[in-house]
Amino acid sequence: MNKTLLPAAVLPLLAAASQTVSAADSGELEQMSVTASRVEIPRQELGVSVSVVTTADIERLGYARLLDVLRSLPGIAVSNNGGAGKVSNLYLRGESNYRTLVLLDGVNIADPANTQVATQFQHLLAGDIERVEVLRGPQGMMYGAGAGGVINIITKKADAPLGASLAVEAGRYGSRDTSASLYGEGEQWDYRINLGAFDTDGYNSQVADTRGERDGYRNRTASAQLGYQPSESLALRAQVRHTDTESEFDGCFAGFSTSNDCLDEYTQGSYRLSADYRVSGISNQLAVARQEIERDSIAVGASTFAVDGGIDELNYVGNTALAGGELLWGAEYEQQEFSSAFDARELDSLGVFSEWRADLGGAVHYSVGIRRDSLETGGHDSWRSSIAYPILLGNHSEAKLRASYGTGYRAPSPFELAYNVGEGAAPVGPETSHGYELAGEYRLAGRLQLELVYFDQQIQDAIIFDYSLGNSGFGAYGQDDGESRSEGIELALSGTLADRLDWYFNGTFLDAESADGNQRLQVPQQVYNLGGSYRLLGERLALGANWRRVANRLSPNPDFFGPAVALDDYGVLDLKASFRVSDSLQLNLRGENVLDEDYREVAGYNTAGAAVYAGLELTL
Repeated sequence: MNKTLLPAAVLPLLAAASQTVSAADSGELEQMSVTASRVEIPRQELGVSVSVVTTADIERLGYARLLDVLRSLPGIAVSNNGGAGKVSNLYLRGESNYRTLVLLDGVNIADPANTQVATQFQHLLAGDIERVEVLRGPQGMMYGAGAGGVINIITKKADAPLGASLAVEAGRYGSRDTSASLYGEGEQWDYRINLGAFDTDGYNSQVADTRGERDGYRNRTASAQLGYQPSESLALRAQVRHTDTESEFDGCFAGFSTSNDCLDEYTQGSYRLSADYRVSGISNQLAVARQEIERDSIAVGASTFAVDGGIDELNYVGNTALAGGELLWGAEYEQQEFSSAFDARELDSLGVFSEWRADLGGAVHYSVGIRRDSLETGGHDSWRSSIAYPILLGNHSEAKLRASYGTGYRAPSPFELAYNVGEGAAPVGPETSHGYELAGEYRLAGRLQLELVYFDQQIQDAIIFDYSLGNSGFGAYGQDDGESRSEGIELALSGTLADRLDWYFNGTFLDAESADGNQRLQVPQQVYNLGGSYRLLGERLALGANWRRVANRLSPNPDFFGPAVALDDYGVLDLKASFRVSDSLQLNLRGENVLDEDYREVAGYNTAGAAVYAGLELTL
């Protein structure tokens, strides 16, 4: 690995930050995380890496799509094939998004009808999102298959007896974004209904399309949730979410030729019922969930590949205080299904897990957990341990040293299993991963936060497509004999100056290699974000900015069989201004790529130029 990971520009920033912060106590409440161990834990006691996005972070730049919000976090890189609604991939510490588990209000929203079971990030809107927690590193012990990292998305809940909101925005590329909500709460009930509509005429997505016609996108998302608490010990919640999209794109197959008259239709529905019950000091949560996906690729008006998929889940988690610590245990059953005109397949798994968390003398917090999963392709064991040592440096500052080690795995997808059966090839087993991290954190009275993380993680027996396998000569899925690796440093800085300026800087410095020793495709080796918000006029006017720098990225050749393409480094600046006219009305003006940077995230695909959007938010 290249050991020159920290750029020289970071050092003056560190020095400046340490000189300008105040030692005044901010009076902040202790932050909690629910993703690290599936129950609320003070972040001070965490020995693992968790990034948090709040409502304020989402509002700071007002992105319509959640993927643009996630780009600003450490450890994350994104690639997009030509605009809104087009194929997008998220890389967490260099790992593809089919190795990252994504939960939306507790529901696994990955697409089991895809080649690999991966979340379709390009269809997630940000309008109703309250909070996102990103758990980095292998997390198979707590979450099972595909959890090389975890992104936990939590939507907004009712926070008033009766309320409603409406937000509209329009701008370049014929883009229109509208969202509305109705919510309320009482002594025992709460409810919320959200509607979202995003439309854009888009731009020409593929460089090879010399006609230059636009490739548009339409998204309709609706969700509803209802909570009922009949007693202090019992809480019930029901929720439903539905997304319907159409995305135009270039380069689909129409018979024996390619066409740029292409449309992808995608529908996703998810449902969940949960009950939280506490008795005799034991907390219990039981949940049943289902998500369904229908997808159809259309070329020149005719369907070319229609698939359906679904994930059924039954989850139980319990925890209790015990012998000076806390014991957590649980079980999960999951069934993934995939069907098309050519084949169908189901894949079942059953996992049981337990974790013990405690402290030594009230000073050192530690955890250790183990999990056993039974799969159709065999069993698998995962485990994780962590340690955190908070250090009080004075009345207003504290530090923390922490370390963790975890393992994970990815089970073969229903498609991979079905494809090998059709090719007469041997079934593939799970690929495995393990990794560790060492970190230091520093906090000064809520005025300055610093986190520095070193991580090293490997994948063995990676599932790959091998053209030498199968009976037809077209290839089949096999497993790599080598070991791929991701090693790097994540730096995150944030702070407040003069109670008006909130700022942040984060950088990911990564060395990600495939089993053959070459740099992984589409994974940039450096990603930086620098931004913040400034409030004035009695906080009625807020200015926000984010500058993102991406460097050293290789992309697959658009000609498929050519050598990898080294993409140019680039920087993108996004700005937003919002003015609160009254308690119920806010005006917004924002710009994306305001410097009109000409860049590529994927070789052969265009990106958006400078764009301005204007809108308003009304709250009743």
